[in-house]
Amino acid sequence: MREKRNCIVLGLLLCFLTLVVSGCTGSKNVPEPTITPVPTATPSPTPTPTPHTVHFTVLVTPTPVAITPTPSPIPTESPVPFSYYAPTVNMTYTELVGSSDDMLVKSKELLKDGFPDPMTYYIIVDKEWQVVLVYKRIDDGTRFGQPDLDQPVRYMLCSTGNPKKNYGHETTSGIWQIKVPKERFYQFVNLEAAQYLTLIHSRTYFHSVLYKKRAKLDTLVQSSYDDLGKKASHACIRLTVPDARWMYYNIGYGTTCEIRDGDPYDIRTGNIRAQLVLPPSDPDIKLVPGEVPWTDNWRIEDVEHVLPYKYQMAPKPDMGDGDD
Repeated sequence: MREKRNCIVLGLLLCFLTLVVSGCTGSKNVPEPTITPVPTATPSPTPTPTPHTVHFTVLVTPTPVAITPTPSPIPTESPVPFSYYAPTVNMTYTELVGSSDDMLVKSKELLKDGFPDPMTYYIIVDKEWQVVLVYKRIDDGTRFGQPDLDQPVRYMLCSTGNPKKNYGHETTSGIWQIKVPKERFYQFVNLEAAQYLTLIHSRTYFHSVLYKKRAKLDTLVQSSYDDLGKKASHACIRLTVPDARWMYYNIGYGTTCEIRDGDPYDIRTGNIRAQLVLPPSDPDIKLVPGEVPWTDNWRIEDVEHVLPYKYQMAPKPDMGDGDD
């Protein structure tokens, strides 16, 4: 019985193996299916759109903005050089002691057009610092007015009277109004001469440095130039030729002239004096009338003519300033 059952199991096992082997070998005889490739579709080109310009308006409500205006720059004024008020500091010795070719022309011809208004200027002669200061005048309703110290016009080195000198006298201090007489080139009774005389009062004049003879430039007294800035005159106020010429043409009778003792602690005037430095004299100078340069900062043609010229004989300024 056991053997019969073993035969049945063995038979079933053989049948199973036969089926398995047949399935494996039989697959070799079955043709592989043919796979037809699917063609890849060619993508159609994407058309490039034609650009169109579209106009549209965007309405925007502006937000108010506070605008701070930019201030305009304030122009900076260049400082006025000292030489503008004292042009002699830039002049040569020849110009400071020489002359134009009109030495023999009378004042009535040179000054025939007259002068600026006598209330235009205020003159100060400072004996301590030996300077002449010309300012614009302030009309305060008084006879002499006041100097406008903020409007200087001209600074000049001078020599006032020296009482220790032969025939010398101290220049009298006070306030006067310029007198009428004017002289172009004048011979004093003590045989000295000077250019461009303007009478202050009595026998006290503004005038140039000295010469031994009238209209003879080669007789220049060199010491009268070297002494500018010191007390050296007989009583008049000596100036360089260009400064005396400025007075002659620009200062008419009636102009206020204050002659003061001065103050050694006057810093303002002392500072002006320190800058009034002139070139040294030249003992070998040859002065020829009409060949002297003009580098001054004004012209005779530009002088204002308001006050008519008057003639009056000049008193002789030889022995001091005398009495009014």
